[in-house]
Amino acid sequence: MFPAAPRARSRAGWVAASTLLVIALTAQLAFHYRGEIALLFPQMRPRLAELCADLACDIPLPRRAALFSIESSDLQTDPANPNVIVLTATLRNRAAFPQSHPSLELTLTNSQDQPLARRVLGARDYLGPGASAEAGFAANSELPVKVYMEASSIKATGYRLYLFFP
Repeated sequence: MFPAAPRARSRAGWVAASTLLVIALTAQLAFHYRGEIALLFPQMRPRLAELCADLACDIPLPRRAALFSIESSDLQTDPANPNVIVLTATLRNRAAFPQSHPSLELTLTNSQDQPLARRVLGARDYLGPGASAEAGFAANSELPVKVYMEASSIKATGYRLYLFFP
């Protein structure tokens, strides 16, 4: 009824197209999860770095907020300048691997715990001068944070501090 040759060519075309699509999907997944692949298979990091150099991308550090904690925090008025408040905190990375620095959300509250003002602090805001956020937050380590903010118009009586990844 139908010749065998066109059917075999059609099937070969579908197999070739399916194979190309699987290769493309694998490449997309490898690109998307390149940071996790480098973490799980450290021996592949140099090869991934080479590929990323060719593709003008980078290998991001992991971002596992559950492995971070705020060990302590305090918000006080600066004794030298009453219009400035000073946030001091200690952040801890409990992971066995370096991670990206988290962002911090500081919410100033009134006596009824209602928010008066919010500020998001990125790594550049709380890292000391000369420190690089690209190096990452070292594994199993603590980081002291001290941030000065002008807050003369806000009559806050409390605060909340939350860490997250945007």
